[in-house]
Amino acid sequence: MSPAECALRLSQASGCALGETRGLTCLEPRDHAQLAAVLKEARQQSSPLLPIGSGSQLAWCRPDAFKTPGFTPIPISLIQLSGIIEQIPGEGTITAQAGTAWSDLISAVAPSGERLPADLPAAESSTLGGVLGSGRSGPDRMKYGPLRHHVLGMQVMLSDGTLAKSGGRQVKNVTGFDLHRLYTGSRGTLAIILEASLRLVAEPQREWSFSLPVADCAKGLVKALEVKQAMPRLTWLVLTRAESRVLLRGGLAGCASQVGADQEQVMAALGGSAEAFDLEATRQRRDATEAGSENLFAWDIQGSLRQCSTLLGDLEAQLPASTDLWVDCSAGRILVGVDGNEPVRVRPSWAESITEQAALVRPLRVSSDLHADHFPSDPSTWTTRLTQGLDPAGILSSSASSPDRQS
Repeated sequence: MSPAECALRLSQASGCALGETRGLTCLEPRDHAQLAAVLKEARQQSSPLLPIGSGSQLAWCRPDAFKTPGFTPIPISLIQLSGIIEQIPGEGTITAQAGTAWSDLISAVAPSGERLPADLPAAESSTLGGVLGSGRSGPDRMKYGPLRHHVLGMQVMLSDGTLAKSGGRQVKNVTGFDLHRLYTGSRGTLAIILEASLRLVAEPQREWSFSLPVADCAKGLVKALEVKQAMPRLTWLVLTRAESRVLLRGGLAGCASQVGADQEQVMAALGGSAEAFDLEATRQRRDATEAGSENLFAWDIQGSLRQCSTLLGDLEAQLPASTDLWVDCSAGRILVGVDGNEPVRVRPSWAESITEQAALVRPLRVSSDLHADHFPSDPSTWTTRLTQGLDPAGILSSSASSPDRQS
């Protein structure tokens, strides 16, 4: 039975409507009761489910949904469960349902002089639940830290239909384990996120940014680390290679007087031909962030900053000069582009050559015929025990984490 036929069967049994997301037939529950009914039917029919938001991060976030024979989970989107639940201007927090667009959250907090703690690309097509489930953070993690540190609380539904809460809605101490931070980045394998509360950050008085042409990405990263050491208060710092042109771009944000003093140190560290932006600083930041949208690239490489310069040198020696690159200089993350929009079907030769330096090499556009050994596949004992404890029936867990689904 195809995933679409399985989805139709679950829809008829639970009363849940069907929708379509990025070419996939998915279930779209309208409320918690309907979601619980879907989970009940899924358990009875032994049908695995794949929690998604808008599906924009699906290819790299849950490659097991594409690569594993016999494992064809049915997407279940919480796009109908959207809306802001609570946001008191000046309180520094916001609570919203999982299907709420990230761009709607940005618009909601802006009038009170606040912003979200992660500047993410493709905000219009990203949902709160999808962002948290995939564990995304933006280039501004250099200043604010990873998004998971700003999650104050969550309400989730476990695979047996149980509602569970962790944390709270306000910035204060809450007893119990920080399970909401565990759910962040779990890719929907532990529970389905229903709502979440985030800590906000103050809108800075002033932003300032710069752009410096560099010979290549490897040399650009060396310069980036020099600038970072000279000015640890940088808000963001990225390298971009587009149309064979390599730029080191970064910026400051905060108190106007502090930004003014810090920018002099940054310019001194940059030397020569850097271009500075003041009035256009916000637009420059947004452009650099959007340039790092995963949907524009084919491969995601992660490693330590110490190894990143060597990685970039090896990549630039093997890749065509026309291949786009985007590097988060605070996280050791490299995005590699390809020509055209075709999904990744084979593991390129350069991926083998950087195995020792890179902690992770994964495709962002997955083809159904890409082999399973192209991905990390062996979960730790702790991960296996965790998924078995929260999802004993294996309804949400990935195939690699569910013993009864392993080949």
